[in-house]
Amino acid sequence: MKALTLILASATWVANAASLPDKDAQVVVVQATAYRDAAAKGDADKFLQLTHPAVFTLFGGKEPFEAATRLALKSLAGSNVIEKATFGVPAELHVAGQEEICFVPFVQVARAGDIRIRVESFFIAVRSVGKADWKFIDAAGLRKQPEVLRQLFPGLPEKVVTPPNKVEIVK
Repeated sequence: MKALTLILASATWVANAASLPDKDAQVVVVQATAYRDAAAKGDADKFLQLTHPAVFTLFGGKEPFEAATRLALKSLAGSNVIEKATFGVPAELHVAGQEEICFVPFVQVARAGDIRIRVESFFIAVRSVGKADWKFIDAAGLRKQPEVLRQLFPGLPEKVVTPPNKVEIVK
């Protein structure tokens, strides 16, 4: 009976996770770079265009999210300098209802005044099943509340493992 349960659980996991084809991985990294660049440049319109709408629920709707984003990007403009940013390759594609989700890992070193920080995190990349364009959510908010991932995407398989998500001060 235990063996049957393990086989069925494995089959469910396999059905919900697959390798992301190389071509798709390249596209998602290019689009994730545009998302990050929009935030770094303070381009709220581009950033909002590339943001997945699931995050709106955390702010009480689209309008409050847009207002908060515009204010945040305006206040951050010019206050930090990204010294280096490197994206990793998203490996697995997860199906959650009518959406496909992958995690785009990155490492970024930035300077804010006299402080340098190293961020090892990821973007949540989401697209409708069978579509090409991705929308994103920065996973920074998951550092202290990882359960929010399931709140945003309740159809995501339980056994999904996310990339590292941490910040450290560097010299």
